Amino acid sequence: MKVKLRFFKAQKLKVSLIFAFVMLGCMMAMPGQAQAQRNQHDEVGLFAGVGTYNGEINPQQLMYNPRPALGFNLRHVFNERIGITFQTIWCKFKGNDADFDNEFQQKRGASFENELVEMSLQGEINFMPLIPGDERHCFTPYIAGGPGLAVASFPGEGLRFCIPFGVGVKYCPNNVVTLSAEWKYRKLFSDLLDNIGHDYYDISFGEEAAKQRSFLGNDDWYSFIGVVLSFKIGGGHSQCQAYK
Repeated sequence: MKVKLRFFKAQKLKVSLIFAFVMLGCMMAMPGQAQAQRNQHDEVGLFAGVGTYNGEINPQQLMYNPRPALGFNLRHVFNERIGITFQTIWCKFKGNDADFDNEFQQKRGASFENELVEMSLQGEINFMPLIPGDERHCFTPYIAGGPGLAVASFPGEGLRFCIPFGVGVKYCPNNVVTLSAEWKYRKLFSDLLDNIGHDYYDISFGEEAAKQRSFLGNDDWYSFIGVVLSFKIGGGHSQCQAYK
């Protein structure tokens, strides 16, 4: 119990530091208060895409066995360059050693199916100003990242920290709709997404036996790639015609 508590505190500190770094970048990029208020608004949206997994069963392939993923977005836009998003996504990941030609995986014969729900808070920084209703500033690439929590059927664990980070593009065809396409990886602080247990690699077992289980310090990863369709909700400040 004490070991798990120390691990929990250590991962909490890592996530907090990364989140603080992202928020510091957002604050440094913010323009003056008047400019910030001019385009400040909230958006609600839906995410649709696929999720993929990396771990003991799939150590390298970027788009292995993509599975349907659905989610919900709530974004607060501070100004044309800075925003913050609460995102929750559901996905059911699957993997099987039989999908790979590796000799050791064929002998191990492991497989898994794990349903996961993730909740995260991500800061977003646009590379170019994005102004709804302004055809000259209706498109921009962006980066995003922050802390998250993943809930899944991890054996004996349940709730785990994760760190979403990635890139995307946004397009505003009018003053109401924002369409985003994004690809974000997740660093998961667990090695049990694929249900391969904690028998750590030890060369004294022999090379073949050691390959049958998981590797010490090699946590699993997963990613989501998809689109977000968002709609502006009340309280927004659109750009005035005189300014345009």
